[in-house]
Amino acid sequence: MCRAPFLAAVAAALLAGCAPSAVLMTPPPTVKPPPGGGTETTGEVSFSAGGLGRTVSYGPWRVTGPGIDLRYAGDGAWTGQMNGADVRISAQQGLLTGPATQLRLNQDGSTLSIRGTWSGRGLDITVGRLGLRGTMEQGGCTIQLQSAGAYTLSGTLGCSGRPDGVPSSSQGSLRFGGEAVLVPDVLLPQFILALLSALPI
Repeated sequence: MCRAPFLAAVAAALLAGCAPSAVLMTPPPTVKPPPGGGTETTGEVSFSAGGLGRTVSYGPWRVTGPGIDLRYAGDGAWTGQMNGADVRISAQQGLLTGPATQLRLNQDGSTLSIRGTWSGRGLDITVGRLGLRGTMEQGGCTIQLQSAGAYTLSGTLGCSGRPDGVPSSSQGSLRFGGEAVLVPDVLLPQFILALLSALPI
């Protein structure tokens, strides 16, 4: 009896089971918030480095902070402003698309991976409760953060692409608040939008 096809099928199934899976989005419970609602905050992401910082908050219907103000528009769409421009971000299973933005989102155990283009800049980031690592096309930057307790990650942000050609390095910290401490089990795409808006990308 030939066992090769059977063994190949078992191997394929095992590999598929170990592969990262595209994340499911978690839209708000209703398209429009209840009267008087829609501005509540359930999570936030704060990043600081070199004496500068940025905090972006989010809830079921809104993501807001410096340079971003998006509201849920129904059917997986988020509309509003990013960096002063009107935008529409579409969130589908494992995919975020918008102006100069195309990101693939996967979950692999206790981490989320974010790969693609964000506002025209390439990135590859993996984040979880115990750390964040990634590369960013903007400035040729890499970031390596590890758990520093109290829902905070800290580490080094290094960039090789400064205009003067001199590499730079600084210490940075990323703090999760509210339900963001549960990453990767967080509201999506809200958490992703907040994280990328808070990081120096």
